[in-house]
Amino acid sequence: MLSYLLKRLALVVPTTLAVLVLTFFLLRASGSPVDEILGEKGGTPEERARLEHELGLDRPAAVQFVDYFARLARGDMGTIVSTHAPVAREIARRLPNTLILAFTAMLLATLVGVASGILSALRRDSLLDLALRFLTFCFISTPVFWFGIMLIFLFAYLLGWLPASATGEGGWRVFVLPVIALGLRPAAFIARVTRSSFLDELGRNYVLAARAKGLSEWTIALRHVLRNVAIPLVTVIGGDLGNLLGGTMITEKVFSFNGVGRFAVDAVLNRWYDAVMGVTLFWALVFILVNLAIDLAYAFADPRVAFERAEP
Repeated sequence: MLSYLLKRLALVVPTTLAVLVLTFFLLRASGSPVDEILGEKGGTPEERARLEHELGLDRPAAVQFVDYFARLARGDMGTIVSTHAPVAREIARRLPNTLILAFTAMLLATLVGVASGILSALRRDSLLDLALRFLTFCFISTPVFWFGIMLIFLFAYLLGWLPASATGEGGWRVFVLPVIALGLRPAAFIARVTRSSFLDELGRNYVLAARAKGLSEWTIALRHVLRNVAIPLVTVIGGDLGNLLGGTMITEKVFSFNGVGRFAVDAVLNRWYDAVMGVTLFWALVFILVNLAIDLAYAFADPRVAFERAEP
């Protein structure tokens, strides 16, 4: 396992560098932050040239990248053009909210998805199974922002139980609607994988032997089958966790949630180059580490996994 871990860690640097290079030059091709600073009128050519010089945008793109990478190697992720606030500080300030949102949504999705998947498999072709499958199909097919809007309309405006946005005071209550909106779709994916995996296992010999011993269906499901379907569940749960950590933008924007996702949207809309690069670096590392954690979790979920033979 150690050699496999070292091989995967060795890929972190080139993978991250490739992401940074691609993001950097795509950003330069998308437009200049000077356009946002000067507004619709665009300013005079002199004003534009002065701003480009101050921001270092009048140099070749390759030189700009080398300069950015040198600053990044020193721990400097740059500053926001409009506020001059350090990007690293802004990400660190918003990161706890995003982590709480993503991990809570993933916990909710895992509990609901696994439970409903097992229930659907054990009650195959019943009305309950059909209802759960229909809900699963609806949740997978519906975009996250629609969930957010409907939850705000129902629980904030009609019933008045929960705050519509997370900008004000409200303690844990401001997390409820964003967590539900973010967790419904991955819960549906987990439920579908759980159901299909359980159905594959329920016809195997060890299940028939357990039934012959008089064990209940739930005992068989939780003590025996769940362990054998751990690999596909770990894969989908880990993948969804990475997606939630890196894809909270829509949810945070809908609920005015002060997290990294909303910061990324503002950075893209305002062409804050350093901020976009900083958020991209953060998400790249998140996906790499989550995928590595998934691979390592395979060994605990199924001891038969041999990491040394997994590499070609």
